Amino acid sequence: MRILVVEDERAIADFITRGLESEGYAVSWVGDGIEGEALARTGRFDLILLDIMLPGKNGLDVLASLRREDSATPVIMLT
Repeated sequence: MRILVVEDERAIADFITRGLESEGYAVSWVGDGIEGEALARTGRFDLILLDIMLPGKNGLDVLASLRREDSATPVIMLT
């Protein structure tokens, strides 16, 4: 399973990434909404962990954009 983590706080992203990788997941991490949205559009991910407060574009706007494009990838919002 491939997971995209979109989180701007490096310590939080590292904690999440290490935990998921230790369970055998393939994890990609980006730190802003614009890059996160671009990667999410590739369709290569089975799950997206998406922070709400992000630089560039906030998580709610990223999610709305993905859903308008009919992306059905499950998203878990982080606050």
